[in-house]
Amino acid sequence: MIETIHLDPKLKKCLVTLKKGSRRACLAADRVETIIDALKTGGTLPEQVCAFTRNGEARIKGCRKFNLGAGYRLVTLKQDSDLYLLFAGTHDECSRWIENNRDHLPLEMIAERSRTVKRPIPQASPAKETHCTDKTEPEEDWIPPLDDRDLRVIFSGLVNGN
Repeated sequence: MIETIHLDPKLKKCLVTLKKGSRRACLAADRVETIIDALKTGGTLPEQVCAFTRNGEARIKGCRKFNLGAGYRLVTLKQDSDLYLLFAGTHDECSRWIENNRDHLPLEMIAERSRTVKRPIPQASPAKETHCTDKTEPEEDWIPPLDDRDLRVIFSGLVNGN
């Protein structure tokens, strides 16, 4: 579970650069800001706002890239309960950034210079008192929420046309 979010100041520069670019670049910057806002409020996880890239990232342990669409990516790093938002740019720019930082990514230095946001822990709703004497079905839905990935696995025959 993510408890602390570290926003690298260089990410802010990346977003400013993206906003000055093409319309697609501006949309990618908006999507990064949506992810940051979702993380700050604690309501949703980043993967619920935006999808990970297909192949992930093996060059840096714990590194994940988000697909922002139109060839843009967001580079993040998860260490224990900390999430570092590090870089945003085109696929090639992100690949170059990862290659340049793969052997010497000083998390302590990034944590010192970054803006740290504590993610609020969702409050559990108080337990409802039930005064049921008969054995009826519970009012709550016992099926956990499913995301797109789960639905695609479940209904893969329908999606693939098999």
